[in-house]
Amino acid sequence: MRNILNIFNINLILGFLYFVPYTQVNAQKVVDSTLESKEFTSLEEALINPNQVYRLNLSNQDSITFPNNIWTKFENIEYLSLKNDHLNAIPSGIGNLKNLKVLDLSGNDFKLLPQTFTGLENLREIYLNDEVEMDVNQSLNTIKKLPNLKVLHLENDNLKKIPTSLLDFTQLEALYLDSNRFKKLPDNIWSKFENLEYLSLKNDHLDKIPSGIGNLKNLKILDLSGNDFNLLPQTFTGLENLREIYLNDENKMDVNQSLSTIKDLPNLKVLHLENDNLKKVPPSLLNLTQLEAIYLNKNSFNKIPLELRELKNLNLIDLHDNTYKLNVQDLQAKDGFGFKIRI
Repeated sequence: MRNILNIFNINLILGFLYFVPYTQVNAQKVVDSTLESKEFTSLEEALINPNQVYRLNLSNQDSITFPNNIWTKFENIEYLSLKNDHLNAIPSGIGNLKNLKVLDLSGNDFKLLPQTFTGLENLREIYLNDEVEMDVNQSLNTIKKLPNLKVLHLENDNLKKIPTSLLDFTQLEALYLDSNRFKKLPDNIWSKFENLEYLSLKNDHLDKIPSGIGNLKNLKILDLSGNDFNLLPQTFTGLENLREIYLNDENKMDVNQSLSTIKDLPNLKVLHLENDNLKKVPPSLLNLTQLEAIYLNKNSFNKIPLELRELKNLNLIDLHDNTYKLNVQDLQAKDGFGFKIRI
């Protein structure tokens, strides 16, 4: 009996020794998760325990200066923003942040990215918006071979044509070229972006949408809002994986013809036709039976368009900020749709 009790006590002790570090490890995971979500906005505060800093937001600090040796202290940092700091030069030490995933340098006054940026092996997303002084070609050449860079922002950079160095970014999954000064975009460059899933050409005032975009077989989201084209290219029938398209603020677009082009896309689920001065439902819209959500806000409908009930897969219609004044009949019609209407 004594031997049995001794064995029992030994097992109990071993079990306790195993349990304690296991709970400690799990407690540590909870702490780390909290630290990862905390965003520091003061460099002085962040330098108190720099190895516990995962997110550092130093945006909108015009007079900020950085000692040369501070960046080696932030070995765990994953997100860094120096947005709108008007830096004449980006600190080269940032290139040593091996765990950095997201970097926002928008709204600065530098000309080139440091050559040390070739070492940002885990960088996934970079914001280079509102860069008046930046040499875009040279800066992109510095980062074009980063193995994990998937998302690139070049918004409001006064671009008049596609930078040649951008054509080497075959691994990109998302590309933002909003609010630039393109007169037109070539048709033959888009085969370089075969991995693109998200493309935004918002507010570029393009007279014509490049037909080559229709060859982006992996594209899932396309934002063409705020342009000056008349029709979507016929090649858009090939966007077999497109799930969501933004066609907002289109003053010149032939809505009916353009929707006819994309009506048979099998995976198109979400359609944005906001602020397009629509007074009634375009007939071709009723052919997009695969749609699950339609955004028709900021148009000129004077009543709820009952004909949209023909779209059997709809879950949501957004009609807010239209010109109608709701009455009892409108509210009854709204309740009879069988899906959510936002008014």
